[in-house]
Formats: sequence, C-alpha cells, structure tokens
Amino acid sequence: MIKSKVKISKLLSFILRHHPQRYDIVLDKYGFGHFTKVFEVVQRRFPFLEKNDLVQIIEDDPKMRFELDGVKIRARYGHSIDVEPSNKPTADLPDHLYHGTAQKSVESILKDGLLPGRRKFVHLSLNLADAIRVGKRKDSTPAVLEVDVKGAQNGGINFWMEGTICLSNPIPPKYIKIHLEKYQ
Repeated sequence: MIKSKVKISKLLSFILRHHPQRYDIVLDKYGFGHFTKVFEVVQRRFPFLEKNDLVQIIEDDPKMRFELDGVKIRARYGHSIDVEPSNKPTADLPDHLYHGTAQKSVESILKDGLLPGRRKFVHLSLNLADAIRVGKRKDSTPAVLEVDVKGAQNGGINFWMEGTICLSNPIPPKYIKIHLEKYQ
C-alpha cells in the first residue's frame, strides 16, 4: 500500500495542481473541487481505494499537500493553474525564509529575484533543512537563499502559509541573499 499511497498522492497533485479539466473536475478560485468527484477519478485508477483510505492518505501526509474542507478538497501549493490563496496573507512569520535551488540558478535569482517559474507562487521553506532537501531535487550540491521576510513585507510582498510551505508573490533581489553557497 505504501507505493500506492505515493502514486495516489501524485495523481491527486496532477489533478488538483495542474489538470483538473482533463478529468472534468471544476475548481473554485481557491482550487477547491468536490471531494466525491475527485475520489471517483482517483478510484478509477485505484479500484481498491475507499473514501476513508483517501482521507487517511491526505491526513497522514507530513508535507500537508492537500486540504479537506467539508465536501471539498484542494492542493495547498504547487499549482501551475490560476488559483488564489484561500486565506489572508500571513503576518506572523520568522524573520527569514529559505529557498533551496540549483547552483546554476543563483546568479539569475540574485539579479532578477525569486520568480514562480511554472508555478503560480514562489515556494519557500521555513527552515534550512527543508530548503536543502528541496534544493537537492535540483542539484546534488544545492545553494540555499535567505529571504528577508520583514523587509519584503514592508515592500508590499505577501506571504501565505500553506501546510509546511510558505507561498509568496515574486520576491525582488534586494530581499534575497545567499545563506549557503553550496551544501553537500
């Protein structure tokens, strides 16, 4: 079931973050879709799955990728489709957030700022360990950038906590510095 849980989570991400229309799933402006409809789509690929199994997979996810709200479900982050944050900007954040990235990206980030790329929002980590883990998906010796949260907020940048990830609007380079030039 462990391998199936990962595959189920990946399918949920694919549907709710990137391609709901492929499955006739309608999302509201915050990315919420009807849970039963999403479950039916997932169950077509995983016929053994029961609703309570899917709920358990969502609730047990340490990265808190998904949110259940009554009869609705959404991905909290990672969207390539247009969605709005479902809550107000988070004011009470640490002084610094982190972004793990490939070494080859550092120069352009320090020049152009942190941009969402194919995603709707910039994704930031609350701590160094998470940023390193994220960066290692892109580079075996990633760099970690540090974002001056208070400075960015004072400059009009909004941040939203979504599970264990902090989302933001693009962040200009003046709020970014290298925290770890290279991590092995």
